[in-house]
Amino acid sequence: MPPFAAQDLLSVREVAAHPNKPSWANLVAHIHVDPVPQDLCGPGLYALFLDGALFYIGLHVGADADPGLPVLERWKLHVVGQTLRAKAISFSPTPLNQVLRGPDASGLADDLAACLPNGRDTDCHAATPHPLLGGSHCTAQKAAFASAHWDSLRSAAPDALLARITCLFRPLPAGWDALLDGAAGRERGDWVREQWLRPAETRLVERFRPICNACIPIGTHHPRLDAGEVGAALETIFPAALPPFDRAVYDARVARRRPAPRALVEAYAAPGTVADDHVAELAEDEGLSRGELAFRQRLSPAGSSLVDALLDACPAPFQPYFTNVPDLRIRLGEAGRTLMMLRTARGQLHCFSKADVATVAALKTGPDLGLERGLAAEPVENDPMRSRVTLDPATATPALLLAIAQAAAEAVAD
Repeated sequence: MPPFAAQDLLSVREVAAHPNKPSWANLVAHIHVDPVPQDLCGPGLYALFLDGALFYIGLHVGADADPGLPVLERWKLHVVGQTLRAKAISFSPTPLNQVLRGPDASGLADDLAACLPNGRDTDCHAATPHPLLGGSHCTAQKAAFASAHWDSLRSAAPDALLARITCLFRPLPAGWDALLDGAAGRERGDWVREQWLRPAETRLVERFRPICNACIPIGTHHPRLDAGEVGAALETIFPAALPPFDRAVYDARVARRRPAPRALVEAYAAPGTVADDHVAELAEDEGLSRGELAFRQRLSPAGSSLVDALLDACPAPFQPYFTNVPDLRIRLGEAGRTLMMLRTARGQLHCFSKADVATVAALKTGPDLGLERGLAAEPVENDPMRSRVTLDPATATPALLLAIAQAAAEAVAD
């Protein structure tokens, strides 16, 4: 599998940097080959290399799995974004705090800090709105990668930057489109991403540990992996027979997404922000579903902490998952009934459950559940859920939410 040279497919030009961003964040990239070769179109997996060394593995699929969508739409973002030279450079607060507080001999962190109100002492959670905190195009992993090469990346001319980047692309096996019979619109893209591409991408990322993938902790990546080794793995990554679209599997697994790794949440889902389509696409490609992203961004900081603690504490057989409503739900096992769901409500949380009003109201007060008095539950009409209670996330506890889920489990077992 020979690599593609980025300079043969893309062009990069300098533009004026955004005010209150570093002057070197001044590049935009475009596709310059027309027509795009067919072997670079449609869903698949790709790998990117700087000076021949792997730095990122990703998946490519459009919202509706368009077979004509070129992977160059992804690569044009990566060549300037993962090198931190993009005009659109931006962070979520947590990863930018990590960059500012971490060791950095390259000067990258100092350049970013110079744009912030209190330099490297800035608390980015309190610094919004700010142009550097207007999205999540960058992660701490990308900053670590750029920092390691900053002496040559910081002032690299557009053509010189492109000349150092090569790419591999492994499209899905021929005939994949016929396996999507019965799927429509986003169902097509979701199935391809989560049932075909995600398992393969996960295996590759776990094996090769690229430095820029957000799920790889900083300092644990594998250095200097070349295109030969990665390309050989890409050649055989897909099974001989891809599973065809199955409505029951889609409803149980694809439409109901398990929580993303915490590193992805911190990189992309800052409470109180709104993700644009570009950020949502990047997050979903890495494994943070649009439903979880939208739900988390509607949370207050206290709500975010409560949800994280709930997910950490949730025991088997309870299984949490997110939907595109957006909401967070808990069910009994992968195929079991949904017991409880959480929805945001102007800083509060609505907790719906299969337990009836009397059962929820009768939950014992005490410090374990964080209750000084009983819950004021109300009935839910014309809905599979039977009760609703409004909670203040600053005082609610994971134990309380799990007690409601347990009461719901007992109710559906009766």
